[in-house]
Amino acid sequence: MRLPSMVDNVWKRFMAVLSLPDLLVLGCLWASGFSLGYYAKSAYVYDNLWPHWYALVGGLGALALTLGWTLRKHKKQQYSYDHYYIIFYGLLCSLMGSCFMLTRQLAVSYYFSYVGLSVQYLAGFSYVSLRCDASGSRPSRIALANSLYAGGMATGFVIFNELEPQRSGLIALGINLLLLCLVCLNELLHHTGCINYKESRDLVFNLLNEEKMVFLPRQAILAQFVDRTDYQLKDSRQWLVLILGGSLVCLQKSCLLFSPTYMQLTWSSTVGYLQQTQLYIPFVLYSAGTSFGALLLMRYTPKLVYLLFGLIQMTLIVALLCIYSDEQSEHCFLFLCLIYITMGVLSSQGIHWLLECSPFLHTELALATGFVLQLCVMEGSKYESYATDTWIALIIVSVITLGLTTLAIPVVQWLQPHSASLVDVRNRLLGIRRQSLPPEQTQFWHTNHFLAHNKPANQLESVQLGRSRVFQQYPISGSDIAENHKGDKF
Repeated sequence: MRLPSMVDNVWKRFMAVLSLPDLLVLGCLWASGFSLGYYAKSAYVYDNLWPHWYALVGGLGALALTLGWTLRKHKKQQYSYDHYYIIFYGLLCSLMGSCFMLTRQLAVSYYFSYVGLSVQYLAGFSYVSLRCDASGSRPSRIALANSLYAGGMATGFVIFNELEPQRSGLIALGINLLLLCLVCLNELLHHTGCINYKESRDLVFNLLNEEKMVFLPRQAILAQFVDRTDYQLKDSRQWLVLILGGSLVCLQKSCLLFSPTYMQLTWSSTVGYLQQTQLYIPFVLYSAGTSFGALLLMRYTPKLVYLLFGLIQMTLIVALLCIYSDEQSEHCFLFLCLIYITMGVLSSQGIHWLLECSPFLHTELALATGFVLQLCVMEGSKYESYATDTWIALIIVSVITLGLTTLAIPVVQWLQPHSASLVDVRNRLLGIRRQSLPPEQTQFWHTNHFLAHNKPANQLESVQLGRSRVFQQYPISGSDIAENHKGDKF
């Protein structure tokens, strides 16, 4: 009997995504990953991006955007849902990048593309988080968005060819033009009242946002719960959860995906195992893992998924180190495939953590910091290619990953709150805990002491206090008091 209800729950969550604003933001995240796939192909296959600082420009652009966004929210004291205006700017930057690619000016093209993909990344994931309801669907929705982002990255990696930049530029130009037209259509439908993309499905969050109470400081929030016996006030641990957990999970996510050592080993083992070169194997497997993770999070909690696949990834890395051989790299192929799949399953945890556990005023700033941290790891990992001994480089990267995963798993189990309404998660992180009240007592000796005195039935009146709670009132009226007070001795 549970299977139909589970299927119905999954179907309702799926249908909630099928609206133009939600589908469009997923498409923009796919385009953001598509641009990153172009960059990854140039960096790791053609190896010609060392003199440039594309990622630095993208990171600085993301931080500048979020600082301005935070100041605007602080001034207005409410969310104004400017995400699609920001996405429009990001698409324009990506469009200009594709135009420069048509003229074979790849250096200038990557600067504009990186700014565009950074802007779309931040606005897209922020919008996905805000549009979720209070039923706990946020982890699966963020994982779905992350799977499309990773799918775009894998697609861009497959398509890009530096020897034919005009073909790649035409494809990117068509994608960006289509998304720009859809963003304009979305805005037109909003102004005509056909849709409303400037609201959340979380009712409590909407009410607080309309009353400009969503960015209140902690003391003002605690003042609302003073003298409430059903709540207990404890110390806040919001910043501890955000900084400690967010940094660990983001580092654990990034250290293997862009590792040249693992990528080169995957390529060489693919040639030995499949007898052909398939450079896109790591990113396609990673994308498949993100899709699998999104399916798992529709049914299971993020804590359970992270615990299970974190342990699986650690086991696979240890097995890879045991079986590695310079002469027979094809023996590592299956282990590397499973490692990239587990990377994809775990990848959405960092984004979900930053979006749900950060203060409302600093959500986009926290997400931008995590994105910049990922870019720093990606650029710093390029120096692995200077290593002369592949075995030593493999051990170093694997030990770092094992250490981060070993730390991240207990931190996730200890600090991550249960996903619910954004307001409920914020209250728990601020130390506002609902007390477990005793259940209602429906027994006669708990609800009414008059029954112990053998009163006649005609002197009692039943009063319905709740769905299953009845109180026997005595005396019925004032006249009964005058008639019976002499004979009734307690």
